[in-house]
Amino acid sequence: MRVLAAKFADRQRASTALGALHRRFPVDPQDVAIAPLGIPGQATNGDTVLAGRFPEELTDQVSQVVNEAGGEIVADVDEALTRPHSTLVLPSPWRDN
Repeated sequence: MRVLAAKFADRQRASTALGALHRRFPVDPQDVAIAPLGIPGQATNGDTVLAGRFPEELTDQVSQVVNEAGGEIVADVDEALTRPHSTLVLPSPWRDN
């Protein structure tokens, strides 16, 4: 699986791309979403991000849908790289012995 993220100038274009992805590909609705791009609590300029997980063999087609809707792919990474890389070790009073 690949994790793709795309930037759109506005929510409408991102919504259009999201709808097209759901119509064209077997994408679980929980695997792809849109959200405002910015810092929570601060005004945004309307930029919106669309991000999701997609089978590797579909990434070129997903990128094409995004581009046709006016988006720009800004991240394309292996899903494994999105998981934590270390294990939290708790001090002994909180650890089961």
